[in-house]
Amino acid sequence: MMTDNSTSTSLPPSPISWPPSQYWETAGGWSSFALQIGSPAQIVRVLISTAGYATWVISSLGCPPDFGPSCSEFRGGVFDYNNSESWVQKGFFDLNLETNLYPSDDATFGLDQVGLGFTNATGGPLLENQVVAALSGPQYVLGTFGLGQQPTNLSDFTEPHPSFLTNLYTKNLIPSLSWSYTAGAKYRMKGVFGSLTLGGYDAARFTPSNLSFDLATDISRDLVVGLQSITSTESNDSTHLLLPSSHLTFIDSTVPEIYLPLNACQLFESVFGLVWNTTYEMYIVDDTLHGKLITRNPSFTFEVGNSKIDGPTVEITLPYESFDLSFQPGIDSAPIRYFPLQRAANGSQYTLGRTFLQEAYLTVDYQRGKFSVSPCRFEDPMKQEIVPISSGSSKTTTEPDLDPPSTNASQTATHMGQQKIIGISIGVVSGFMLLLCLLCWPCIKRYRRKFQMTPNTQATISTPKEIQHAFQVEYKQSRSSSKRSTLSLKSLLGFYATSHDAIAEIGTNSWNFLREAPANGRIELPENPAVCELSQGERYATSKDSTSRTRTLHTRLSPTRRLGLVTSSGGHLFTLSGLRVSRTETEKSASTRPVQSHLEKSLPATPTSESPQDSTFPTWARIARHQHEEPEPGPKPLRFPERSFQHRRGFF
Repeated sequence: MMTDNSTSTSLPPSPISWPPSQYWETAGGWSSFALQIGSPAQIVRVLISTAGYATWVISSLGCPPDFGPSCSEFRGGVFDYNNSESWVQKGFFDLNLETNLYPSDDATFGLDQVGLGFTNATGGPLLENQVVAALSGPQYVLGTFGLGQQPTNLSDFTEPHPSFLTNLYTKNLIPSLSWSYTAGAKYRMKGVFGSLTLGGYDAARFTPSNLSFDLATDISRDLVVGLQSITSTESNDSTHLLLPSSHLTFIDSTVPEIYLPLNACQLFESVFGLVWNTTYEMYIVDDTLHGKLITRNPSFTFEVGNSKIDGPTVEITLPYESFDLSFQPGIDSAPIRYFPLQRAANGSQYTLGRTFLQEAYLTVDYQRGKFSVSPCRFEDPMKQEIVPISSGSSKTTTEPDLDPPSTNASQTATHMGQQKIIGISIGVVSGFMLLLCLLCWPCIKRYRRKFQMTPNTQATISTPKEIQHAFQVEYKQSRSSSKRSTLSLKSLLGFYATSHDAIAEIGTNSWNFLREAPANGRIELPENPAVCELSQGERYATSKDSTSRTRTLHTRLSPTRRLGLVTSSGGHLFTLSGLRVSRTETEKSASTRPVQSHLEKSLPATPTSESPQDSTFPTWARIARHQHEEPEPGPKPLRFPERSFQHRRGFF
């Protein structure tokens, strides 16, 4: 059974304005809304949850006989699902809401009829098979009505149950997936009750801010704003900044308090003399402090924007009366006055609760992914001006084309401005990177050519393997032409200059010295050769044929004798390339003789006083010594202790 809200099949339906219950609840003094649950209908009063998506009511088990007869009225009425003919029980499940603030409670879930208002005539439609959670614990004093659009999955994700708002839209009972809400202000005039509109907004309840916010991607925390500043102004015009740094915060009417970082709470403490009560984990306000705050009469201005740093913002100002709240730790206990400020343990707990929505009007449009926060307007007498919010797929010429409550012009201008800023930023970064590359490229080229030689005046120095290969090729050619006495040094080292007088200059601290060659380009070895001292440790590879035996000797050179030169004399051939010397000797005898190298005495001696570690030499002549070292272990990851943040809610 449901009430048809559409007046014509050709026109979209009108918004539903759900009237408040006209009750200021004993538990906290909040404005509540009435619901009809089950068949026959049982009347309960609930608060509005902007973060929830199901209907929560207090079960009859939440008021046992020993709680007294006033328990049911204190908790807004109870629901006995055993007396409902339409109740379909699903099981016992976790509420899974506000888990970032305190441990979640559990409840009995089922499907039943839910109607808005005390009766169908004074309220809204009645829908069947709605998710209802019957709470019996003390964590929530009153039940809540969730405004979210996401479905509830009781057993698994294969059987989602749509929310009340979604069912209203799919049954064509409201024009769009949207709602508008303000919590009401008991301290304003003679008391201004809360206002809730489904599928539209009440234009008489707020002052338009012409600023829209983007819904966050996290559906459990989608109403996120950037809280940029909090400023207090007192009756003597003195001001105080109460927010050390801006941050992102979540708007949630499920909880009454405002959760701020500890350093911000400490500023409130120092400025207004608040005292943290460790028993209740709240700021309890005694009569003396309350009198002082009344005299100072501070007002608190919250500046919020779409981000936490810059951009357009809207200011919501709350008088001290909005922070002058009370709770009852028990049904028959006397009210205790408290300041609705909570210490947040981490960034996930930053929340603007129901206290903030006493002076803020919140409008959410799920189809456009937008919401707005505007200051409330209080006029005597209070009027009502309901405006529909059209869906993106059913816009007609008879409806205002809005991103409520902001205008489309401001939305488009803001969107275009963001696109321009992004495009300009990308262009500037790209141009800077291109300019940086152009400026650095000549430096890189000069660095790479610093120790290289030009083709006409300098030699191209190859790697030791390439020198050895070039030598072997020319050595074979010399054997075939019977020119074994001398070899062309410049050809082995890669000289391609036409002039034999060009000498490559190498610093005196280099390991490798290019000896100055004669004009004919050849090195004549003396009759009395100088001995090239080689380190011990020889390795022989012998082969034997019918006439001669060839022996190849490999031995390591000492660091001061690594000359990188190739010499040949009388059948003794040495290649000082890299770390090894190779000698090929053809002889009739197989006896071992001392190894000698014939170098020209007029050449400068290789300095032995310079250590290879202290010498600087070009990269192409560097002989690296690789040492494998174990990397030093990095710092251990920081582990922060998990802090359980428990909140005693009690009966308030």
